[in-house]
Amino acid sequence: MTNLVLNEEKMFADITDGIAIVINSETGIYYGMNTLGSAVLENIINGASTENILKALKALPNVPADMEAKLNAFVEELKAKELVIEGGDGSGKANISAEAVADAFDLTVDEYSDAQELLLADPIHEVKEDTGWTPEKSSIGYTKEETREREKKVK
Repeated sequence: MTNLVLNEEKMFADITDGIAIVINSETGIYYGMNTLGSAVLENIINGASTENILKALKALPNVPADMEAKLNAFVEELKAKELVIEGGDGSGKANISAEAVADAFDLTVDEYSDAQELLLADPIHEVKEDTGWTPEKSSIGYTKEETREREKKVK
């Protein structure tokens, strides 16, 4: 099994009322998961290894025999979409409640691009670690040469 972490370089995740939403800050695509998928992702974010998550799943009543295969397929999908990457020590305890499987033992992640333009237009994407939010001067509609001329007049 694997130790995984949220790909914080590209992704922002929020889990509210047991439902996970993950936004790719580079593409504007966001991902939603069903209740069980959200619970698994939350455990990954909290530092649980996939092995510990599988143990927690197998401890639930009526778990299907192919639960390990379902978990592995879900994790591979998370990795393929770059939501998670390998890392962490996996020492976190996994906790999955019976409510997370009230519908079924299915693990789903859905991809949405309907808000892509809006998410990419957000100026938060212009924030740089070393300088903060400083929009590129070309984004205000002037050429570099025109911008230099205007800056000279201001000085």
